[in-house]
Amino acid sequence: MMSAFLGSIRDLPIRQKMLVAIIGTSMLVLVINASVSLLLGWNSTKTRIERELKITSQIYAENVSAALSFNDDVAARTLLASLKSLPELELACVFRGGVSRQTVVFAEYNPLLSKTPCKSVGALGDSGPDSTHIEAISPVTIDSEPIGYIYLRRSVDDLVASSKVAGVTVVLTLVICVAVAYGLASFFRGLVEQPIQRLLGVTQKLSQEPDLATRVEKFANDEIGKLFDSFNHMIAQIQDRDSQLQATRKELEVRLGEIEATNSTLNQTLLRLKKTQEQLVHQEKMASLGALVAGVAHEINTPIGVGVTASSTLHSSTEEALENYEAGRLTDSGLRRYMSMAIQSANILMTNLNRAANLIHSFKQVAVDQSSSETRRFNLYEYVEEVLLSLRPRLKKTLIKVNVNIDKSIQVHSYPGAISQVITNLVMNSLVHGFPDNQPGSISLGAECDEGGLITLIYADDGEGISEQNLRKVFDPFFTTRRAAGGSGLGMHIVYNLVTQQLGGKIDIHSEQGRGVLVQLTFPVDIRQAGVPS
Repeated sequence: MMSAFLGSIRDLPIRQKMLVAIIGTSMLVLVINASVSLLLGWNSTKTRIERELKITSQIYAENVSAALSFNDDVAARTLLASLKSLPELELACVFRGGVSRQTVVFAEYNPLLSKTPCKSVGALGDSGPDSTHIEAISPVTIDSEPIGYIYLRRSVDDLVASSKVAGVTVVLTLVICVAVAYGLASFFRGLVEQPIQRLLGVTQKLSQEPDLATRVEKFANDEIGKLFDSFNHMIAQIQDRDSQLQATRKELEVRLGEIEATNSTLNQTLLRLKKTQEQLVHQEKMASLGALVAGVAHEINTPIGVGVTASSTLHSSTEEALENYEAGRLTDSGLRRYMSMAIQSANILMTNLNRAANLIHSFKQVAVDQSSSETRRFNLYEYVEEVLLSLRPRLKKTLIKVNVNIDKSIQVHSYPGAISQVITNLVMNSLVHGFPDNQPGSISLGAECDEGGLITLIYADDGEGISEQNLRKVFDPFFTTRRAAGGSGLGMHIVYNLVTQQLGGKIDIHSEQGRGVLVQLTFPVDIRQAGVPS
């Protein structure tokens, strides 16, 4: 109920809210004040009348004591008749009797014969005052001994009449005050409502036609005036920020154009860099193949040279034996010497030619793997040995010892060319950066396979190591500390891409300056089951 009333008040226009607030407050204050005044006036008047009636009863009790003691009821009635000067008095009774016995009527004054007579009053003290009468009882005493009582009762008609007059006066006053409050509320409503209506009109205009140059004219320096100042200040700030936004938008458009132009240039540069990188990677592979070819030529030179020497010796011995045979000088012992030398030369030729054939086969397999992107199944230990064999010409010129500790039973189905390129780049990187100036040292290669189908290949050297600053950039393209010596800076970058992309694995490198390098490669045993795209 109360919430519904408050809701209806809340939705009223502000002018009606002001009227309701002012008139309602005025009426509430006046009603409370009038009610309190009437109640206090009633109680005060009633208390005064009770006190006066009590005093009157006490005075008449003293005066009637002689008549009561001499049993003179005529004198008592005459005395009571003098109470006619009190028009509100309804009944006056004198009772004979002490405290211990029942009282009896001795004399009475009853101006209204139709009202209750004294004999129906009952036992003294049993009935109290009601809302229509005021009563007073005083004892009649002789030498402090009670011989009777006097009872007075008056009506409250005069009190009710005066209260009605006061109520009418209050109602008239309330009506006048409400009228005055309405007039004042209407006057002050204009002082409050008109500025608010002006502000409302401006806000509606701004919502329809956003003109930030619009301002509200202030009427006074009160709270509404401060509201106008705040509103105007807010519009000014919005206008300033709008101007700043416009300027910023134009500046952003200019910068966006510049960024787009720069982005286009960067894209073109990136394309050129990618092409250059592809060319450099291709050159790196061709350089590896060139080194491989040079290694092949150098490595097979020894068995071929031995074979040429053996064939030359066999040729000269055969010519000598043929000449002796035609001249008839070929003896049995000479034939035996020739046959022994021929068999020995043939064995030397077969051994060295087989060695050369095996070298060529190994070099050919490594070269084919490096130049192709096909997968195949191979033995990891044997393949690493073949790769190191292709690097033997380069390793022979150093004081580096290579140790291989790989389980010979590990079979891998992966990209052999990628593994060959990774090992080649790691070894060459150690030779160039880890052991400069032909320093002695060692390189170790180890591998193991776990139950999850992953191979961990560990490559380590005990060379000079890599500084912490360079270690963070070791896989970056074109980063090298030997550019003056012809380094391209792509070796370790190629290693990283081959391991993480083609082999589907990951690579970690650990090093400290002067304490060598440890590279840990992890890749799947079977590239087909790992789900790595070809």
